[in-house]
Amino acid sequence: MKIAAAPRISDLFLSAVSTAMVAALAFGVMPTSVVAQQTPYLCTENGGTWLDKYRECQFVSEQWCHSAGGQFAECESGCRHASEPGPCTMQCVPVCKFPDSIGQNNVTGAQVADGKPDASEADEAGRPNGEGYVRVSIPQLFTYDELVQLSLDQPMNPELSAKLKMLTTTPFINNEAYYRGARPRPLEIRGLGPSLRVALWNIERGLSLDDIQLFLTDRDRFMAKVEEERKKAKETGHRTRAVNLEDIPQQIEILKAADVWILNEVDWGVKRTQYREVVRELAETLNMNWAYGVEFLEIDSKQLGTDTFEDREDETECQQLLEQFRVDKDRVRALHGNAVLSRYPIRGARLVPFKVGYDWFKEKKITALEKGKRKAAVLVGEKLLQEVRRGGRTTLFVDLDVPEVSGQRLTIAATHLENRAKPKVRRQQMQELLGEIRDVQNPVVIAGDWNTSGSNSTPTSVSNMLYKRYGSLDFWTTKGIQWTTGIGFVYSAARGIRKLAGVQYRVDPTSANIPGIHPNLERGLFKTLERFRFADGKAFDFRGVSARTVNEKSGTLGDSNQRLGRGFAPTFATEFTWRKLRVAKFKLDWILVKSELTNPRDVKGPYILAPHFGRTLPDLNNSTLEPLSDHSPMTVDLPFQEPSPPGAAN
Repeated sequence: MKIAAAPRISDLFLSAVSTAMVAALAFGVMPTSVVAQQTPYLCTENGGTWLDKYRECQFVSEQWCHSAGGQFAECESGCRHASEPGPCTMQCVPVCKFPDSIGQNNVTGAQVADGKPDASEADEAGRPNGEGYVRVSIPQLFTYDELVQLSLDQPMNPELSAKLKMLTTTPFINNEAYYRGARPRPLEIRGLGPSLRVALWNIERGLSLDDIQLFLTDRDRFMAKVEEERKKAKETGHRTRAVNLEDIPQQIEILKAADVWILNEVDWGVKRTQYREVVRELAETLNMNWAYGVEFLEIDSKQLGTDTFEDREDETECQQLLEQFRVDKDRVRALHGNAVLSRYPIRGARLVPFKVGYDWFKEKKITALEKGKRKAAVLVGEKLLQEVRRGGRTTLFVDLDVPEVSGQRLTIAATHLENRAKPKVRRQQMQELLGEIRDVQNPVVIAGDWNTSGSNSTPTSVSNMLYKRYGSLDFWTTKGIQWTTGIGFVYSAARGIRKLAGVQYRVDPTSANIPGIHPNLERGLFKTLERFRFADGKAFDFRGVSARTVNEKSGTLGDSNQRLGRGFAPTFATEFTWRKLRVAKFKLDWILVKSELTNPRDVKGPYILAPHFGRTLPDLNNSTLEPLSDHSPMTVDLPFQEPSPPGAAN
């Protein structure tokens, strides 16, 4: 949804027309035929989503509904039109319903969706085209003025609070790729047969979206760019991360072949990513359907451009900061969350915030750690490293229509566990997630950044933290850093350096917890998952059979998450530049699969839809001068039929 930077004359005219129409509807002076033709337009103009097939307008106020002649229902199921009930039935959606005469195409009598007639023929799976599939559904977003209100440390009015709850519990759903004719393209994998590839990636806001789109659309041009950048870096003495350039084209093809992508840290209308709707753009590049769930609204005063920096003594510095944080009020939406992209159509989705976690809004109230710190250091140093947000960590549950699997449905649980919390809290969050899917009968994939660092947060460089919060890496590695020097920066750096000691076990958070000798506070999370049983008796696959791994390394979860000689292939790496360069590596990102297994470690059990050949793709991620993300992408392959035994002739 592209939003213009400034209102056009036509926009002002349409706004006036919309107001006039609503007034006419309210006073009953407009002919019924005109009302029927204009209701879909009025619905969208007033922040709603029009479902023409059902003559309904979602996400509008009761007042507007009554004025437009509709019947208002405050809490309808988000899956009320699905052909089968699914996990999203608990989603609460306000709906305005209209008489049968409203919304019909007066010329042909055919039902339309977004102005295009629905096809009457059946698709390849034998279902009527679009049956049960929401074409486009997006909850009402906040205006700039409302975002500013949310940023204030004061009680929210009931209307704003209700809108915040709605936005953080209502998923965006878009099946436009399906209606364009996009269909899955299962892989034929040697030894497995027809298979589904699933990818997971924390894409760090989408800061490198241009480069990601480039390697997806023009691999050769991307490789030429990488080689040129690395050549110039070597000539000028700049350091780059070591990669095997020859492996990158293959890693690109591995990732492109995935029919399902699960993403963390996805921006929508945030300045640091040029106000782009990252999930929509990436889905269009891949020609995929998508669902998006908002975790946070980024409402820090610097994200909204409301900080005046009035305590800065140097006027030049003040002006530089004001310019750096200036925002386009017409484009900022301040959303950040998780997403699922799929070539399979989306049956339904549900967005469930965790009950336990960290209160990100309290960052606004953080005070100086030491009274002796300079005010400017606190203002521009520590406060730059704060993240003031509304919302909290969530799980986006998405049901995909996959005819090849049991129940013809695959449930994806895209989650992001809390980093600013102890391992105990992450375990509690996982227990909440498991409670939401216990009764699911079909196969399930849980994936996401679980922040299994063993501590309250993962260390990173100050420049990287500033880049992730505000974008503009060049700015923060020059001017920005000098504003974060002093006591505040020294404190943060020293604390981070201490955390780098003894990180080896963190690349295997599934290992035993031996206090004082080999502590592993994340062990409880994985024991919870291994002991868990669905209502139908099925379990998550914890096997690690060497013949079913990508590098013949056996061990716990080795089929779905690539292992190395010791622990797992790290998915998160950060360079901490303070006195002496240090690199911290962690295994933070995970994929787990419920297939037909009842014993999580039964190597003789069934392997249909069981995870195979889990890969981590660091060379692709680290190929560019600045890594595409601070997390490497991962993939896993799920066979639709019982694969051949290892070593059998194919």
